[in-house]
Amino acid sequence: MKTKLKDLKRLWKFYFWLIVWGLSFAPAYFYPAKLAGGWLFLARILGGILLIYSLFLSSTGGRTLARFAHQEAHEHFWPDKFTEFGIFGCMRHSMHFGLALFPLALALLSGLVFAISASGWGVAAALWFVLVIEEKETLEKYGSLYTDYMQRVPPFSLKLSCLKKSLAVWKKD
Repeated sequence: MKTKLKDLKRLWKFYFWLIVWGLSFAPAYFYPAKLAGGWLFLARILGGILLIYSLFLSSTGGRTLARFAHQEAHEHFWPDKFTEFGIFGCMRHSMHFGLALFPLALALLSGLVFAISASGWGVAAALWFVLVIEEKETLEKYGSLYTDYMQRVPPFSLKLSCLKKSLAVWKKD
């Protein structure tokens, strides 16, 4: 019974992201107004930069967890070991931050006015999810170790020094 509840909880987390992403584009389906001229060009440039940043954060976080937070060879998706290596030394939720920014990046690339405005709400919902749901579960799992970590490291960061730190996981051993 406990395993089924845990699986249901994990499934809910997966669908949460799909729903947030889908709702970011739902208004544009009904009213597909696009930005014009220079605004569209600017939105696409910003969207491309944000997409690269989003994918970089997600992949760097995932790679770091795969290398330093799994004691066993990926018997399950969630990490079983705590790590502060690389990007996790300056940002607690790099993967989630990347996932949160992803729909905004796609909306900017599309140039759809209502998708851009709705994706802002999607980013807010995703960040709420991380801070309220994910943080609580991580605290339960790692206890005082994570509490100390929370005191030192912010949940999200836009500092260039943080990006520099994150490159450590991409270096060959």
